[in-house]
Amino acid sequence: MSGALLTQWTIRLALACYVLYLAGWLVNRGRASTRWRAIARWLWTIGCGLFVVHVACAFHFTHGWSHAAAFESTADETEAFLGVRFGEGIYFSYLFLALWVLDVVAGWLLHAVAGESPRPPVGAWRGAVLAYLSFIAFNGAIVFEDGPTRWAGLAACVLLAGLAGRAAYNGWRANRGVRNAKRGANVPLLNPEP
Repeated sequence: MSGALLTQWTIRLALACYVLYLAGWLVNRGRASTRWRAIARWLWTIGCGLFVVHVACAFHFTHGWSHAAAFESTADETEAFLGVRFGEGIYFSYLFLALWVLDVVAGWLLHAVAGESPRPPVGAWRGAVLAYLSFIAFNGAIVFEDGPTRWAGLAACVLLAGLAGRAAYNGWRANRGVRNAKRGANVPLLNPEP
């Protein structure tokens, strides 16, 4: 396999793991089994590992292990797309790498401390990390790409938006159902648990 193909396929597979993780999280929110949490942790870890390999491939095969070359390449890409040279965009990619690696390490450390498959960390910090990673992934897979990668990225975004909408709707209905149950009414959920 050529260096360019290895660089392309490692990011595609990393993003596939990313989308599967997010989709599973949205589907299993609030009722995740121990088995799903273990699968999710491995999906997240494998996706991160593939991204690390992607960065190494890009630096080896494309940039000759030169930050200056990566900076110039980023500047050229943003100029071609936006009409403005912005090599500093490479730092957003570095932050993406650092955040994903730190999130994976934190997940495994929490697992080691808490025992068998703890709930994934949530809250404002995790939400901010996932929002940032999603923003960068969206730009990398859709805005700055074309062809099949862009179409697959768009399909993944539609899928995740649909699952997020379903999760929000079910959350709203569940909260409404709790209030109505106190009054004696029954409000069914979409795809309720068996």
